[in-house]
Amino acid sequence: MIDRQDFWNPFLETLPREKLVEIELKNFRRYMRYAKDHSEFYRKTLAGVEPDDIRNREDLKSLPLTDKEDLRLAQEGKGTTIYGDLLGVDPKEVSDFRQTSGTTGKPVYVPESYESWQWRVEIWCHILWMAGFRETDRVFIPFGYNVYVAFWEGHYAAQKLGCDVVPGGALDTIGRINKMMEIGATALLNTPTYGLHMAEAAKKMGKDPKEIGIQRMVCAGEPLPHATRSMLEDAWGAEVYDHIGGTEPCAWAAMCSERNGLHIMEPFFLVEILDMETLSKEVEEGELGIAVVTPLGRHSFPLIRFNTKDVVRRGTDGCPCGRTSMMISEVTGRADDLRKIRGVLFTPVSVEEVLRKEFPTVSEYEIIVRKKGIMDEITLKVEPREEMGSDAMATLLAGITERLKIKTNLRFNIQPVRPGELPRYTLKSKRFKDLREGQSDGK
Repeated sequence: MIDRQDFWNPFLETLPREKLVEIELKNFRRYMRYAKDHSEFYRKTLAGVEPDDIRNREDLKSLPLTDKEDLRLAQEGKGTTIYGDLLGVDPKEVSDFRQTSGTTGKPVYVPESYESWQWRVEIWCHILWMAGFRETDRVFIPFGYNVYVAFWEGHYAAQKLGCDVVPGGALDTIGRINKMMEIGATALLNTPTYGLHMAEAAKKMGKDPKEIGIQRMVCAGEPLPHATRSMLEDAWGAEVYDHIGGTEPCAWAAMCSERNGLHIMEPFFLVEILDMETLSKEVEEGELGIAVVTPLGRHSFPLIRFNTKDVVRRGTDGCPCGRTSMMISEVTGRADDLRKIRGVLFTPVSVEEVLRKEFPTVSEYEIIVRKKGIMDEITLKVEPREEMGSDAMATLLAGITERLKIKTNLRFNIQPVRPGELPRYTLKSKRFKDLREGQSDGK
């Protein structure tokens, strides 16, 4: 028996699959018409094709993909506002400024009207409700949100749910831990990296993170492989939930109480998972693909078939929780981070999975790729949680070398560093640095 209290919107979340698809296609045609009528960028991009041409999902392939570089070019020196050709409403309607992080290039400025912002917040209400957030929770957010979007969304959605929201941006890590204990925080919104860092800092303060009282946590900003999620759950004694999204497309998939894959936020989005080589056909269940996302209710910043470059594995349709939305079984990383190293396709997430799952004595790590002569050299810096003897360290390094060779088919130059030597990140971590010719630090 499904408990209707488990759903933020029981009607939408339990619609039959065929009805979800019907709604999404209908809303896609309406949204496409709006984009052509109100966005200079899409007036040009979609010239020659009309909404009525899109009769089924296969017809979507006749439309061009939108990449982040397209958005940058449409914004640079274009139009009468800083948003260039991307603005979809009268400038007087813009109420919130956001921007992308700029980790892969010049930031994209994202305008939000009141209507569009409330649409984003409503989606986050679904995300938090699935993760068990309720009006009895006191939610601590250990960041200054600045111009970045995810924690603003989480903040306003938690308020809409009736939670007590406490921002902790002005405090340092020790201050945040003390504040959580002082106020009796029960829930956290944070990045996986900072969640681990806070747990580590609490232990150094002589406090067991499990006794702080956090019962649930939603992570944002970074991939969250199963091994890292398990480490967070073990450290905090809390349920940890993943979600995936971005400043441009919004948050488009998240975990339910089953914590076994992520639900696509249907029918708010039309999501295609396309083959990685040609981006021309949808993959089958169990296959990896690139997520292409269209947010169907966002008017201040119209976006059609946005190539997120997120690499995901397509899951099932539906879930034991009762939701009927299409799922992705895992997020494996970003196409931006895929690198050919000595002829092998490599993703940094593979290293995180090995270290977090099999080597709990490793606190932090950093991956650096350089060119040595004509050969690629990949170095892994590993930082133990505490000082180790030479024999113990040798055993650790040998074990990591062997496991990574099996996992990635690459041999790493493993370099130990002293506890506390590697940087700690509050927002997005920068543990992967490709320093070969033509590639910048941290890209």
